[in-house]
Amino acid sequence: MLVSRTLTATFSSVMAEQILRRYVRRVAKGAWWLATPWRIGERLDFLRQRAEAQARATEFALLVDAERMRRAARESGIPIPAVEPLDLFDDAAVCNAGGLPLEKILWPPVAPQDVTDRWSAARFLIDQWRKRSDLRSLYPLALEGNRHTDFGHWLQNEGAGELHLGEVALALTLDVLDAGMADRARQSLLANQMVAPVWPHGLTPAGMPRLFRWLMRHSAGEPGPRHEELWWLFLQAAQNPARELMLAYSFTPAWQELHPDGLTVIGREAFCAWFASEYGASGGWVDSSTWPDWENPALQIRTAYWARDTWRAAHPDALADEDRARALLDWLSSPAARLSDAARIWCARLDAGAVARELVRPGVNMIGHFCYASGLRVSAESMVEAMGRVGVSTSLRDVWTDAKDDPHHVDFRGMEVHDVTVLHTQPEPFFDEAYRRAHLFERHPRTYRIGYWYWEFDTIPDSWVDHAEKVDEVWTATEFVARGLRDRLSIPVRTLFPGVKLAPYTSRSKSYFGLREGVFTFLFTFHMMSVMERKNPKGLISAFKEAFGEADGAQLVLKTSFGDRHPAQMQELRDAAANANITIIDQVLSPDEVLSLMDACDAYVSLHRSEGLGLTMAEAMLMGKPVIATNFSGNVDFMDESNSLLVPYELVKLGKPIPPYDADLEWAEPSIGHAAQLMRRVYDNQAWAREVGARGKASAEANLSLEAAGRRIAGRLEEIRSLRRRATG
Repeated sequence: MLVSRTLTATFSSVMAEQILRRYVRRVAKGAWWLATPWRIGERLDFLRQRAEAQARATEFALLVDAERMRRAARESGIPIPAVEPLDLFDDAAVCNAGGLPLEKILWPPVAPQDVTDRWSAARFLIDQWRKRSDLRSLYPLALEGNRHTDFGHWLQNEGAGELHLGEVALALTLDVLDAGMADRARQSLLANQMVAPVWPHGLTPAGMPRLFRWLMRHSAGEPGPRHEELWWLFLQAAQNPARELMLAYSFTPAWQELHPDGLTVIGREAFCAWFASEYGASGGWVDSSTWPDWENPALQIRTAYWARDTWRAAHPDALADEDRARALLDWLSSPAARLSDAARIWCARLDAGAVARELVRPGVNMIGHFCYASGLRVSAESMVEAMGRVGVSTSLRDVWTDAKDDPHHVDFRGMEVHDVTVLHTQPEPFFDEAYRRAHLFERHPRTYRIGYWYWEFDTIPDSWVDHAEKVDEVWTATEFVARGLRDRLSIPVRTLFPGVKLAPYTSRSKSYFGLREGVFTFLFTFHMMSVMERKNPKGLISAFKEAFGEADGAQLVLKTSFGDRHPAQMQELRDAAANANITIIDQVLSPDEVLSLMDACDAYVSLHRSEGLGLTMAEAMLMGKPVIATNFSGNVDFMDESNSLLVPYELVKLGKPIPPYDADLEWAEPSIGHAAQLMRRVYDNQAWAREVGARGKASAEANLSLEAAGRRIAGRLEEIRSLRRRATG
């Protein structure tokens, strides 16, 4: 009894002490906020953000619980009840689904005279689409198109008068149709590692009610998509649910693993039956017989061939030559293949000769950065075009990088249909995550994998050796990079230049970019994410200042991007450029504008300390610009004394770690004085400079063309094919 009373007293004492401490903390906080009233707004923002985060976590937990219950029901053999589709055209239905009042989900109706910008134009079109069932009947896919569709033509003719749109308002609505209004919202959803894996079917009728609630409550606004973009996405999805199911499959690796040929005529019936049972889906959109062909017949046959062991057992070398490919097609048209009647009839109706030729055509799966504005993107695009020019087909996947990627990830949805996969992404940081970031299931049996890597030194990091164990060989653009790779790797390393071409671009004046007309202009372009110390723009500034005074008729332009991610270095650059005719452009320009800027300038200069390739130098040479560059690293594969102006250098150690580079690595320190002399000579003797540019252009056109690159790549692919055939007997 005494022990009990003692414990009770002790417990009461501890509780009283905790309550007192809590009270003291609250009093102290209150006193602090009273003493600093100017920070009340900050405090309220913090409390609001914390409350929103807690609400988001609670809502997501409910989402996860619902999915867990669904899976448990399926594992127990319990049928999933049919999901009631969300009626996006009924205000009460969307309020109920979103759990919000109408003013939190929609905006006040937009009158024609209120269409004054992009967003009001989008709201106006959404309003019309929701309330006008006649428009939805006449133009059922209007929100997927642009101004050149039937709906766009209607708007530009009788629609403008019927909707009372003035000239400016009509132009804005047409711009919205062209803008891909749903693209950013769709990409945000695909990149959401919380929601996408749990609710991959969220844009289909079976998943839309829950996804609508989540996005309306927790994903609209900065930094996510706006309400207008979300509404456009949902309305676009609702008008073509079969397409949404096919897109969902294309970016859900778990589904691809279960049904590896799920979008082919061969396998889509089974996939649809599974999906309907798994998610309680019903309606014509899960009837695969109504689907359009997602890919051409040869790609569908290829996909099914690698998905089905029985096919490969019956025809093990079906893709080796046309005769064997035709034998496979004949077999598929017969009862022996045990296909469904619909699939067998489809196979029998194919043009066997044309499909057989396409089946044996060489091809590559390319997984790379197709939406990330960088040299890696240009390299990947060049390789794809180079292969296309020599008859090598490609199946493409984008490796998602971050929220600043172009919102076109969904456009790269090729599967691993070919025998060779090129992973065109650096060993770090995304190589091990390439398939996940591409939303792609790794095919079984595994393809022959090639890493396409760039580096800026003659030795590679130790970690790259481990990454190389995941591929069968490595390609790189220049011998400078290849030498460092060969020293450390036991697998084949090949130098295969990606090819360079100038895309069509608009000719623009210097003044378009805020530059002075009539002034001789030197240009250097670089990416702040590519390590400023390596690109060495400060060295170029020093050379320019040594060569020219403010009274001279010359200017230097430094074009960069993503400076906001490196504010201290950007300030260093601006400080270095002060009191000189130097313009810094820190902006993401379109590819067209980047080439236009280069075209508007008179000479190109790169005093880099090291380069894996030197793409911008190659592009400037193709334009006929005189190019001044450090005589070191990847660019010397295509630059010499006959076609460019090379700057001597000394090899120096970095001396300190500059991530991702170690302190003991060596790079070039270009001669500032020699560079200044060359810049001055180019300025003083512009006729001679034009001759240098002409020689550079002729050399680049002869040696760096896409056709030449394509032939080299095709040759190596044929070697790989022959080696693999011999290895398998």
